[in-house]
Amino acid sequence: MASAGFGWLLLRHGWTLNDQEQLLVRGDTGIKPELVARIGGLKFPQPLLEISPSDMETKLLNNLPVRAVSVQRRAFPARLEIDLVGQLPIAHATRRRGNTTEKGAVDERGHWIQPRADAPNRVPTSAITIEGWTKDQRPVIAELLRQRAAIGATLKAIVLHPDGTISLQTANLGQIDLGDDIGLLSEQIAAIGQLSRTMPPHLVTQGKGKGTLDLSNPDRPELEIPVQPAKKPPE
Repeated sequence: MASAGFGWLLLRHGWTLNDQEQLLVRGDTGIKPELVARIGGLKFPQPLLEISPSDMETKLLNNLPVRAVSVQRRAFPARLEIDLVGQLPIAHATRRRGNTTEKGAVDERGHWIQPRADAPNRVPTSAITIEGWTKDQRPVIAELLRQRAAIGATLKAIVLHPDGTISLQTANLGQIDLGDDIGLLSEQIAAIGQLSRTMPPHLVTQGKGKGTLDLSNPDRPELEIPVQPAKKPPE
């Protein structure tokens, strides 16, 4: 009985987290133990064996700008070891939430990164903006970001319209409409690269910032330029 009582005391008091100093947070995120404890739902003093590593991993994944989490309990001395792999933002992004527009970022897989006031927020590695991000369009976003060098145009924005169509804003070709058939994406990207290299300079100048390059059918690209009103002759 005495040994059983000693074992209970050891479990209850010897393997207890008294504060965040017993949290070892590793990784490249800059996230502090205090934030991990709060998001993970820890209440100090916290018996170590009452902590579910899998539940805590889920909470951290869902509420912190990370893409991988590992939580392990350690008994001697009592501590939690938390390994965090941060999300690397590739582009700025916006999305609609009701009547408001939220600002955030996306990673290379097209996943949304929600900025937090209480956690370090990395600056995206490119100046590209994703406008109208939706979860359903993540694969398309990821592919366009992956192929941004192959596009051959200076990509400024990927615009996802509510009707499912996609357009690009570029520095050298202006607006490019891709339509809504993602099965044509590879052909469209190849066509953009080809047009960037071969389009006559005067057409590039006329189209940039004014017209629209329609690539919904990449076999028949069309440059639509608004007709300028004729100047009145001097009186």
